[in-house]
Amino acid sequence: MKEYTLRELIEGLNNETWSSVDLVNMYLKQIETHDHYLNSVAELNPDALSIAKSLDQERKSKGPRSKLHGIPILIKDNINTNDKMHTTANSESLADLITPYDATVVTKLRDAGVIILGKANLSEFAYFMSYDKMPSGYGSRNGQVVSPYNKEIDPLGSSTGSAVAVAANLICVSIGTETNGSLMAPAYKNSIVSIKPTFGLVSRYGIIPISETQDTAGSMGRNVADCAILLDAIVGSDPLDQYTKNADSNKQKFNESYLKSAKGRKVGILYFSNFKYDDEESLILDQAIKTLENEGLVVKKIEIEAHPMKNDESLLYEFKNSLNSYLATVSGHTKMKSLKDIIEFNLENPEKRLKYGQSILVASENTSGDLQDSAYLSIREKLLGEANRLQLMMEENQFDALLSTRWASYAPIAGNPSICVPAKSLVDLKPRSIVFVGKKYDDATLISIAHCYEQATQYRIPPVLNK
Repeated sequence: MKEYTLRELIEGLNNETWSSVDLVNMYLKQIETHDHYLNSVAELNPDALSIAKSLDQERKSKGPRSKLHGIPILIKDNINTNDKMHTTANSESLADLITPYDATVVTKLRDAGVIILGKANLSEFAYFMSYDKMPSGYGSRNGQVVSPYNKEIDPLGSSTGSAVAVAANLICVSIGTETNGSLMAPAYKNSIVSIKPTFGLVSRYGIIPISETQDTAGSMGRNVADCAILLDAIVGSDPLDQYTKNADSNKQKFNESYLKSAKGRKVGILYFSNFKYDDEESLILDQAIKTLENEGLVVKKIEIEAHPMKNDESLLYEFKNSLNSYLATVSGHTKMKSLKDIIEFNLENPEKRLKYGQSILVASENTSGDLQDSAYLSIREKLLGEANRLQLMMEENQFDALLSTRWASYAPIAGNPSICVPAKSLVDLKPRSIVFVGKKYDDATLISIAHCYEQATQYRIPPVLNK
């Protein structure tokens, strides 16, 4: 099946080339054909076709609610939906959970006329489960997500199903979440684009949490423009998420930002004095530099010392605190009332539920979970001091963005926006990518730079799917 862009789907709906019902049926067929070996979709919405029919009728009688009216998408299965679908984080412990309310991002999507076609699989508890080499994309409820490029390739991160479904053309765009690389990493490994917005632009209310200070939802697609259009639908302040209080005042038209010229923008190419890129990464960076310069951007190499950014200790405190608070909001809809309950539930059937253990869950439970704890505050202060180096570096050098071949903890800890864009594979046909990091609340500029690079290169490699 052709890889339609989101803009093509929107245009087709507007000119009546197809209906929303047609689109839902098209992607359901793709899922039926290919997901039996990819395992990217956790659950389908049994009401998707009836919702599509209703939205088609509404379009005819009242016109579209937004650009996204009647567009089907997948969302990560750690995001609440108040419908017939479960919200499980790919964990047996939450297999019974049908949430009593929509996450704020889902409310925004539904208000825009988006069809939630289904839930995408993920690494159990967004890859915050075990230190014991649990593969990315694995969970006790639905098993292992598989890369469409090669079943031996680690799909990386926790938004694995969201990324794989987009890469394999089972859906055009999807929503994932990130705490520390879970949007960037699976996009990187599956040759797609993903945007992690500035922390605080998107509400986390109704998303099964890891971190109060790092979690965010973001968009995934096969090109920058599609991701920008989807992102535009979910940003905004939410009284239910205190960290979004500045979102409305910093809201930009992301669905227009990719159209803006990036000429004259200044990009810092990030190198590390105590860490060397491999030969392929160096070639990819060299190609990127030439591309950006040819497109009229100003490029400067900059070197810093790479410091370890292990934030597990702080996340252990935040996970216990945030998860217990979340479970209180769904009380009566799952047997699990606390992190302790989940740990004990898993121990009842370790062969099924603990294939790779639950060492992270146990370590989190063993913390106080108190975000006023002096130990936690000390750890967090040190992390922020280190992570904010990137923001300071961009301000001092008047960089509009930084570029690397790798995602790093700096951006998610500090809250800076990031975009992953496919790069050219120089050794084999395995996906390769680069990551742009921008200044806080300047997501629009970052989008325009990433779009400029993407349009000048067109490096994405679609996978060859089994028949």
